[in-house]
Amino acid sequence: MAVLVGAGVYFGMSRQDNSGSGPELSTPVQTAQTPSAQAASEVPQEYLGTWDSIIDNATGHHTRRLVIQQGGVGDPVLLLTADGPTKNGGTYHCGFTAELASVPTSNGPLRIESSAVTVAEPVSACRPGGASTITLLSDGRLRRADGSEQLIYTKAG
Repeated sequence: MAVLVGAGVYFGMSRQDNSGSGPELSTPVQTAQTPSAQAASEVPQEYLGTWDSIIDNATGHHTRRLVIQQGGVGDPVLLLTADGPTKNGGTYHCGFTAELASVPTSNGPLRIESSAVTVAEPVSACRPGGASTITLLSDGRLRRADGSEQLIYTKAG
């Protein structure tokens, strides 16, 4: 069985039919991530969208793309893609999701649960992150803080 996972709105499953003629695509499965499944989002509008950041360090140039989507407590509202060079000269590509931990005030911050790895290339380069807090800064950027580390994101154009 294959599962297609995109930006969180469509899941399709491949199954073998009984005629032996091959796999067919089943009906899409509605998930908690689909807007039609949610009555209202707990995430303030200002946080929604795609945000980018860069980390430059001794191993090179690393990009981060953060997508914050609608959802309530317990829904996956954070999608993160991380790409860059590894210490041994290769590259990595990691994907993560994380759920909204609590209802934010009308202007945040967002409290996010620990992340889960959804894509790991190579597996050794991608580890789940701890719980984090996302704050909208006065200049329109976002700060995601995870313990003692933080990263600033700019809204993607």
